[in-house]
Amino acid sequence: MFGNLKIGIRLTIGFAVTLILLVVVALMGYTRINALNTEVMGLVNDKFPKTVQANDMIDAINVIARRLRNAYIFPAAADAAKELDAVTEQRKIIAERLETLQKSVTSDAGKAHLKKVQDARAAYIPQMDKYIEALKANKREEAVHLLQNDLRKTQNDYMSAINAMVDFQTELVQKAGKEADAMADSAERILLILAAVATLISVLIGWLITRSITRPVGQLMEGADKM
Repeated sequence: MFGNLKIGIRLTIGFAVTLILLVVVALMGYTRINALNTEVMGLVNDKFPKTVQANDMIDAINVIARRLRNAYIFPAAADAAKELDAVTEQRKIIAERLETLQKSVTSDAGKAHLKKVQDARAAYIPQMDKYIEALKANKREEAVHLLQNDLRKTQNDYMSAINAMVDFQTELVQKAGKEADAMADSAERILLILAAVATLISVLIGWLITRSITRPVGQLMEGADKM
């Protein structure tokens, strides 16, 4: 294979092949690590934050429910007004989280879940506003009726829609985690295989080059001994 080539050319070919194999291993490792990094960044910066935002909405709805109940229970007008002011703060939080989700949700399934949340919210807000107006007008019987019927139903529907979205995003997070784990295992296997192949090829080429050099030298030494 190398018999007709000069020693310098033989060594150059051996080093070049070894270098090419190292470059191939390095590029494969970089490509796999980059793909894994993309998957992890999507998990950290996209999928998981959506679950956090949806849970923030659930927390805010629960706070609103307590504040609305307290506004009915507290007899003092000042205390009731304080509770209703806190409701306004929580509604602002929900609106901000919804706006963020509208910008970040891109999949058709995610948009469908978000649409259900928005529809449930559109049914819930008028009932909440009617309840607040009844309290402010001191129509306590009407307020209790709303609290026990329409307001409670629309609130439960609202919570169910958000919980469904949380479940959907949680499944995406779990799926992305499994894919990242599988990708890491695959990258490890591929790099090990490539490293083993590169080592074998390097050893083989090194042996061939060494043999192509030492064999003629041995023959020359044998001829010199005969002389």
